[in-house]
Amino acid sequence: MNVECVLTYSDQRTVTLTECLHFSLLRDRYQAFAALSAQFFIDDFTELPDSAVLRINGQLVHYGIVQKSECVREKNRLTIRFASRSFTSALLRNQLVPDVYFNVTLRSLMETYRLPKIEYDDRMEEVRYVVVKENAAMWDTIIAYNYKLCGGFPYVRVPNLLCMMPQTGSAVTVLPDDRVIAAKQGGSCMEMISRIDMANAAGEYGSYTMENSEAVRRGIVRNRQIKLDKQYLYDPTDALRFRIALGNRRLDSRSFRYIGYCGEDLEDLCQIGGLTARVSRILITGSEKGIFTEDTFYFDSFCNRQETE
Repeated sequence: MNVECVLTYSDQRTVTLTECLHFSLLRDRYQAFAALSAQFFIDDFTELPDSAVLRINGQLVHYGIVQKSECVREKNRLTIRFASRSFTSALLRNQLVPDVYFNVTLRSLMETYRLPKIEYDDRMEEVRYVVVKENAAMWDTIIAYNYKLCGGFPYVRVPNLLCMMPQTGSAVTVLPDDRVIAAKQGGSCMEMISRIDMANAAGEYGSYTMENSEAVRRGIVRNRQIKLDKQYLYDPTDALRFRIALGNRRLDSRSFRYIGYCGEDLEDLCQIGGLTARVSRILITGSEKGIFTEDTFYFDSFCNRQETE
């Protein structure tokens, strides 16, 4: 298993680790950060590192802050166990001042705080306004901005690239069918809403109502009553469409687990098992048994919608 980890400390000292016992790295289309947990052999006891870089066969797959670590001596060998999240996790840890923000760009949102190591396209177009609600994380505001911008949902590519627009181009990464060891098909309706009723400006219900045809078809009854969402005053029914789309995330999915890792990233167009679609979730694991990758493809209102329409 060709895995290398570089830990950086507050005094800028670095430690390079190459003897890996195990690791797990998860990236998800709907998650604001990549999550890494790992255990490596290390030469000496050490304090909490600042950051971690992980490479597989020389390719960068993770760069993030170390949230916790511990050094453990067992059987005369010293190891370090740590958990790390990509720097984009800061989008969940910071809040904007509640208010109505006019003429909003991604750049104007991201420049509110100095968030290190996060990259983004600062040429994204302007939307007329976004409403920042009480106790809302920056990620929630970015979600609202992204939906108004193009009807999409934000996602993070390696290592800390915040993306608003779907990936384009027809280049296909062909994944190895001969190394597939498991295939799955499934989905989730845990967050699905069947009917949503939103009050008007006077607080009266019945003006804005929408049913979710997928929920009705499945016999799911989950009604929601909400106040007027000022985020969508330009089109109140858009508030209903957005919430139904959120509830339908991960509705259908297909997964393939194969030996090794081929360098794919979220939203890359991949071909495997007779399927050609954009990757929505990547789980890479490694141990003394080798490296394994499980790629999942979601089919819902935000993922692979062009391929399925």
